[in-house]
Amino acid sequence: MRLALTGVAAYACASAAAAEIHDYMILRLLYLNTSCGVDHLERLESATPDTRRFHAKCRDVATFPHGIDVICTDIVDDRSCKVTTDPQSFDSLELLRPRTK
Repeated sequence: MRLALTGVAAYACASAAAAEIHDYMILRLLYLNTSCGVDHLERLESATPDTRRFHAKCRDVATFPHGIDVICTDIVDDRSCKVTTDPQSFDSLELLRPRTK
């Protein structure tokens, strides 16, 4: 009986320790869904204990000149992580082209 209770307690501790968003999960999200090309990833302070925030500096400064922000609303599931920074487009070069009718 004690062995069974010890096993249950160990499983509960292991699952509680695994309930965290790791840096590699954010890197995977950014590499698969954006053209950022992460240069540096840092964790930011979050407003609530059950959310996580990240900021990544990108190699692609043309699309993300100030970096990219990610927020995760559920620390157990990395599918809750969303990119909150919109990609930028600088159309100033398009203004130099002559208009065609």
